[in-house]
Amino acid sequence: EQTNLGDMVGVSPAFRETGEIIRKAAESAVTVLLLGETGVGKEMFARGLHQLSRRAANAFVAVNCAAMPEELIESELFGVEKGAFTGAQQSRPGRFERADGGTLFLDEVGELSQGAQAKLLRVLQEGEFERVGDTRTRHVDVRLVAATNMDMEQAVREGRFRADLYYRLNIYPVIIPPLRERREDIPLLVERFLAKYNARHGKRIQGVSERAVEALQAYDWPGNIRELENMIERGVIIADNQRRIEVKDLFPRMNLSGGCAEEPRTAPVVTAAPPADGPATPEAARSPANLDELADLVLDRQASLDELEPRLIQHAVRRAGGNLSQAARSLGMTRPQLAYRMKKHDIPGET
Repeated sequence: EQTNLGDMVGVSPAFRETGEIIRKAAESAVTVLLLGETGVGKEMFARGLHQLSRRAANAFVAVNCAAMPEELIESELFGVEKGAFTGAQQSRPGRFERADGGTLFLDEVGELSQGAQAKLLRVLQEGEFERVGDTRTRHVDVRLVAATNMDMEQAVREGRFRADLYYRLNIYPVIIPPLRERREDIPLLVERFLAKYNARHGKRIQGVSERAVEALQAYDWPGNIRELENMIERGVIIADNQRRIEVKDLFPRMNLSGGCAEEPRTAPVVTAAPPADGPATPEAARSPANLDELADLVLDRQASLDELEPRLIQHAVRRAGGNLSQAARSLGMTRPQLAYRMKKHDIPGET
């Protein structure tokens, strides 16, 4: 089974399935549209696609459309002729010309202006364009890979994105899975990032503790792989040489009782119920003193995680009077994270 795709690693079914789709696309020159949440590694998948294609020996040029001012996007993509506008003191090629024979990756393609969209459509249809301020038609052979985390169909309905361009880009859509659907890949990714940042920062960190790995796999990763990479870099910087990275190095606000302000989960406060066959004793009525005692209580009752999580969410929503934002805060998670878990467990709730 393939565990590598370019510079990426993974063993999860979601990663292998996506990798197989990318490999099939690499065999052709089809335009690919990568869809997924921010931080899932869309550019890395685009690079993997390029490395597997027949264009691997030629240039891979990446453009973040959201990071460029709108008035410069067209000149960056298509080039500019000397004197085309104030400050254009010399002619220069754009990203399309630099990627000729190779692959051009347009990240956040939904941020393109209407004018840039029209020119991009022409390049895709005819393989030709003009530089800004020029009348000469230039021809290029470029494999286009676009990416976005926005709802493109909604953008088309609202008139923010050309329908004809969307249909042209959407020939071969690939949905990149979020990290929470690739939890089996976390140890491999941690090993890769640990080697990278040991070298970058001149450190000799020996690894990540078992408890820290468990904390990483329990986290919901709203920032996906980018967040994991940043967290490992922070751990490498904080941890001492010849030691392992601990939970406190990754989650600095983790307290000694096990709660973590950064983790989208919080242990419940539960009072032990009196025995069914008699009056409550002081020991039975006493609330668990800490999370370890609470964990023992849950295990003694043989309650599974699948049973505990929906029960905890229901109690939090009930205590908040149906206010999901307040319930989310009490659980140490965001409102969207709570909504996702409620949908997962089919729990009704009011806004």
